Amino acid sequence: MNGRRILIGIVMLGVVHNALRVIASILGAQWGYFNYLNGPRNPVPLDFARGMEIFGVVAVVGLLILFMRALWRRAVGPSSAMWSSSIWALLAAIPLGLLAVMVSTSADKTYGWMLFVITPFLMGMVATLALANQRPITLGDALVVSLLSVLLLGGVLMALAVEGVICLGMAVPIALIPAIIGGAVGYAISGKKKNHGAVTALLIIGIAPFGGTIESALQPGAELFAVSTSIEIAAPPQRVWQTVLQPAKLAMPADLMFRAGVAYPLASHIEGAGPSATRYCDFSTGKLVEPVLLWNEPTQLRFTVASNPLPMQEWTPYARIHPPHLEGFLVSRQGEFKLEPLANGGTRLVATTWYQHHLWPSRYWQLWSDHIIHSVHRIVLQNVSDRALAYK
Repeated sequence: MNGRRILIGIVMLGVVHNALRVIASILGAQWGYFNYLNGPRNPVPLDFARGMEIFGVVAVVGLLILFMRALWRRAVGPSSAMWSSSIWALLAAIPLGLLAVMVSTSADKTYGWMLFVITPFLMGMVATLALANQRPITLGDALVVSLLSVLLLGGVLMALAVEGVICLGMAVPIALIPAIIGGAVGYAISGKKKNHGAVTALLIIGIAPFGGTIESALQPGAELFAVSTSIEIAAPPQRVWQTVLQPAKLAMPADLMFRAGVAYPLASHIEGAGPSATRYCDFSTGKLVEPVLLWNEPTQLRFTVASNPLPMQEWTPYARIHPPHLEGFLVSRQGEFKLEPLANGGTRLVATTWYQHHLWPSRYWQLWSDHIIHSVHRIVLQNVSDRALAYK
């Protein structure tokens, strides 16, 4: 048995190990390097979406085994047809990406650099190396197959109920750049190491899914962010204060983002008065429960957060999917209304939310989360303004 066959055997063991970790996590197993040996502590019902995820894992393993079997038998040879060469390249890169994504999200509960940057980079490199192993390529060929591998992976993730349209749309801008760079690097390597591209791709396939596990162990704590939005209301602070305390019902927003599934407020009310009061806000995805921290009439009302609704309901072909990032990865910690009197007798009403998200690179995802929270603030503030001005 030569060195390449030993490498193939090791890679196959790694692929099967990570696939079993993912399946165990989908079925409710706790995090662990060998969680499939203990069984699920909190079993979850096997609905259609989870069944599709498990089917996807099994399919990935099957495709990668076929890829490695071809290398084992040295059945891969040059091809003159671009379409068949491209299919070979995509059959190498997409299963790699799908396994790496599912290990990071399902097994390690990590949405970080490995998922959004390193995996697209490696997919671009592997697709290019696999293509170059079949036929002479140009840099343009490398970039096209790299981009195509990442875009097709997005479609596969949605088809297998792993992710929905909203999050895939948010992830595409950050994933395409690493994929292009990976394609360029793969092109440079393929020119210097002819006939070794498939083995290099094999090494990447075996190693890449472990990146999420390493990142999970080293990941820092989530940073606390603050978002403030203000509106000026032609009404005195006392009237605005009373309006804030009154029950409110809000119309469905026209913004396409909310209609696509991002959570938006439907109604709110406060039970009690003073520091013992609790504010309840009904969102399209659940209830936000906010016990009062500060009650300084008529200038400041601050809350802590006891319960968060889901940040969104993903749009997919299925009734319901279970991406881990919907639970606990974007959480509000505190909220506040601050009323500032203006010289003209009006009031500046400022809404502030303090929140955390466990998505990396954090600054990129902050652009999206800040925008969403600002949009929710504007809906709430405009509602308060309309009711305060209509107050008799």
